Amino acid sequence: MRVLFSNKGFERLREIIETLFENHEVRYADILEDPDSLGWAEVLVKGTEPFTAEMLAHAHNMKMLCQWGVGLESIDIEACTSRGIYVCNVPSGNTGNAEGVAEIALLHMLLLAKGYNKSQENLRKGKLFSPRGLTIWRKRVCIVGLGNVGMTLAKRLSSFDVAMVGVNRSWKDIFSSLFLERFYTLDKLSDAVRGCRFVVITVALTPQTKGLIGEKVLGSMDENAFLINVARADVVERKALERALMEKRIAGCGLDVFWQEPPNQEDPLLNMPNVYVTPHIGGTNDEALKGIPAYIAQNVDRLSKGELPLSCVNIKSH
Repeated sequence: MRVLFSNKGFERLREIIETLFENHEVRYADILEDPDSLGWAEVLVKGTEPFTAEMLAHAHNMKMLCQWGVGLESIDIEACTSRGIYVCNVPSGNTGNAEGVAEIALLHMLLLAKGYNKSQENLRKGKLFSPRGLTIWRKRVCIVGLGNVGMTLAKRLSSFDVAMVGVNRSWKDIFSSLFLERFYTLDKLSDAVRGCRFVVITVALTPQTKGLIGEKVLGSMDENAFLINVARADVVERKALERALMEKRIAGCGLDVFWQEPPNQEDPLLNMPNVYVTPHIGGTNDEALKGIPAYIAQNVDRLSKGELPLSCVNIKSH
């Protein structure tokens, strides 16, 4: 099959990609600058750029669109469905994605707990034994969203001997294996965050979760609590977060996602000592760079055989 990768950045992964797709034709193009390149493709593998109905008008031969990763918010799924084009993503679990994002959440928890920025400042001053950090051990942690990332994080946090509070749209029997101290539905989020030293956002961005973390939830957090977001930036209302930080209504935050990516270098959040920002690297790791393209290659193989692709979100049968 003819497989187009949506930007030239994918060429850095040629060795991995072209080994996995050896039975197919592969090209790389910047579909934003050259939408006509879509006309060649039977399969589009898309990165972070949007895919709109206008772009679809160039895709005369497309049969399947595969998102490199989980998030589908930048795809006009309705337009693809109307053309009979499969839209698929890559489940985060067991592909290196959920595992990597969970580790970034842990990194931010540790940076905040140990006061890493202050420790580096003290090191430059020749000052020892300060700041006095926190242990994650024995703290209460609220995980907002118990999908693959949230459950992966919960399993890893169990070794820290924390008290875990889980929040999800609804209860699933699989959550019994997470040894949660408490469970809340999303509509009770303000109750869930009370008494938690860490609140970690792993919930998917949907119209229902956009702005989920706003004044009400932030106002319910303890003054010594930390907010960590490894999901999507728009789950958090930025202005509400800024006010909570400036007014010291929460102790700090860690972000692997930002409202403008990459962030403006002059953004005030980047210069706050109790804010840690990483450049959306949770899903960028050695295992994900093998697991994600392997999953997509499997779907291309399935399509070439006339089989329904896996993790298809819009079309369940011909």
